[in-house]
Amino acid sequence: MIRLRQLEVLCAVIDLGTTSEAAESLSVSQPAVSNMIRHIEDLVGFPLFKREKGRLTPTPEALHIAQEAQHLFSQQKRVDRIINQLRGGTVGQLNVIATPSIGYVLLPRLITEFTRTRPRVQLSIELGSVDDIIQQLISGRAELGFSITLPRHTALSVRQMASGNMMCAMPEDHELALSRRINVLDLNHVRHISYGTGTPLGQMIDEVYRKNGIERRYFCEVRHTSTALEMVSAGAGVALVDNFALLGVARRSIAVREIEPAMPVALHGVTSNLFPTSHVAMQFQEFVRSALNDAAALAEWGITADYY
Repeated sequence: MIRLRQLEVLCAVIDLGTTSEAAESLSVSQPAVSNMIRHIEDLVGFPLFKREKGRLTPTPEALHIAQEAQHLFSQQKRVDRIINQLRGGTVGQLNVIATPSIGYVLLPRLITEFTRTRPRVQLSIELGSVDDIIQQLISGRAELGFSITLPRHTALSVRQMASGNMMCAMPEDHELALSRRINVLDLNHVRHISYGTGTPLGQMIDEVYRKNGIERRYFCEVRHTSTALEMVSAGAGVALVDNFALLGVARRSIAVREIEPAMPVALHGVTSNLFPTSHVAMQFQEFVRSALNDAAALAEWGITADYY
């Protein structure tokens, strides 16, 4: 079977007419080219050139082979180009799942910036709970997840993207907006939107109340901070939300205050150990980590916490 390199030598001799010129163009020795041509002729079983006055004239059979070889050369260049694009993360399929607090506003903004120089990347984006993220990743339906709650599964690799805090969000004309810092326990005395005791956020808040011997009270239960933030924006009450849910959100009708005691949170990037993670997915994970730790870049893209 003729190899691609042998076809390259054959075509070079046909184009240039002599083995010496072909050798120079290929950066090899002239005897190597002559030997290669003889070896090709032995492989195919018929002459490929007529040798006349120091020049090699290709036979019709040689020209036919060379013409077909051009298709292989074009395909090789296409494969090389695709490999370079894959290496640079400019093509590929990116399947992402995230919790709503990240997925409604922050994730779309970051994906837009990431794909601005990668227009050929195909996207699939889903939103779900941390349990949904785990199931999607271990089943191979998604290859990259983002969550505030730490996913716990032996088949997953988790990397912290950025650290943050829970904040208190309220209508800008709310009485609590007069304070610079809000005590979490004081939320029992106002219309309070919060999270069920069976959710990770609810359990984290309950721990603060438990340490003070108080039972948490709220009038509206939601599962995600993004829902709580929409309720606050509608004027329904106050809520504790993670600061990531506030990034990129233009809500001038709300006020946001720090809380005490502080309640640290983190944004996690998650991949599966059961399936290979694509290069473009790993690039996007690093892009998110870098962006969330670069306030100047976020501001340039308009991803800021726009609140009073």
